[in-house]
Amino acid sequence: MLRFRWFEAPFIQSFKPHNSPIRAQMGSHSTTSSSAQNSPKLVFRQLFEKESSTYTYLVADASHPQKPALLIDPVDKTADRDLALVKELGLKLIYAINTHVHADHITGSGLIKTKFPGVKSIISKASNAKADIFVEPGDKIYFGDIFLEVRATPGHTLGCVTYVTGDGPNQPQPRMAFTGDALLIRGCGRTDFQIFTLPKDTLLYPAHDYKGFTVSSVGEEMLYNPRLSKDKFQLTWFVDYKRQNQKLAKFFFHGHYESEYGTFQPPPQPVIGFPLPVPPPGSVLEPSEYYARGYHSVPVPPPGAVLEPSEYYARGYQSVPGYVIDERRPVTEPRLPFGIGLGWFLFIIGFFLAGFPWYVAAFIPLCNRSIDHREKSGFVACTIAAVLAVIGNIVFGLTWILLTA
Repeated sequence: MLRFRWFEAPFIQSFKPHNSPIRAQMGSHSTTSSSAQNSPKLVFRQLFEKESSTYTYLVADASHPQKPALLIDPVDKTADRDLALVKELGLKLIYAINTHVHADHITGSGLIKTKFPGVKSIISKASNAKADIFVEPGDKIYFGDIFLEVRATPGHTLGCVTYVTGDGPNQPQPRMAFTGDALLIRGCGRTDFQIFTLPKDTLLYPAHDYKGFTVSSVGEEMLYNPRLSKDKFQLTWFVDYKRQNQKLAKFFFHGHYESEYGTFQPPPQPVIGFPLPVPPPGSVLEPSEYYARGYHSVPVPPPGAVLEPSEYYARGYQSVPGYVIDERRPVTEPRLPFGIGLGWFLFIIGFFLAGFPWYVAAFIPLCNRSIDHREKSGFVACTIAAVLAVIGNIVFGLTWILLTA
């Protein structure tokens, strides 16, 4: 098993933990979990980037003489703030870690490395991205005497991993899981099954939250996360909704986010060819062990099984029969181009440009089937104006010919 250490063995032998606990201080730029901060060794800060609603996590071993620290999912726009906090707390930053590569994660790893040359960047090997160190499921990343265990949680992207604090007497308790986008608070990017093999009191720290929540737990998400159990109709609607949003984003932004991401964004990866481990023939495992070992084929509940809803995931089953929670969240739609929409914008400027924008708007729906429902009225108005302009030009032309003949 691969392990990463930034210091030599003699430091470990001479290490003596302090007696007084390190308690996280809350401020305008960070939030903390009260249960995690009771650890006698752990320094923990939850930092927020408002524009992308992204969480960055600063974690350090305060008991070690040099206080080694790491940043999880750093963002480029807040890198200076995070590095200032590292200096303020007297920590030594050694790793900048990313849970995955995606268009809404504009990583600050490269910027951090230019300002702290000794820092190493880390990402999963399956991400097919650039980094100093590549990790795989089962690897352990040490900072001081504390370590993070790497768990593969592909689904949101092929390279998604979750970093989980170690299980042992010298590790922070309760355990903490930094899930990236695989599991959000009351939401998920999939796949969540690996995470649900952790103890129910494990604290969950996602990479995003859009409602102001900062932390959850495995047990809480089992019971209350509305996206983890849907009937066929709801699942079909959700998939169609996500696909529609992706088409709209491509139409209006033309890959804007991808181009901003730079060299850290990997090339498209083929769906075929990604190996999915399966249990060996004749293997006998506890249901919850299947996902813990990375298998994607697990048992289903036996016919007539009667379990508490929270127990289905705990035993490795993928769904809870008949257990559906109405999400009832307000839908936030993206802001229209120019504030009024592209269609109405072309309609207005058409009066000043001899009607040419009307003809352009009339052809846009023919070239792209995915039009925002709020845009349709503007495009219809442009189409009507274009037709009337054509008729007007024809009538005017015939009248002119007759009068000059």
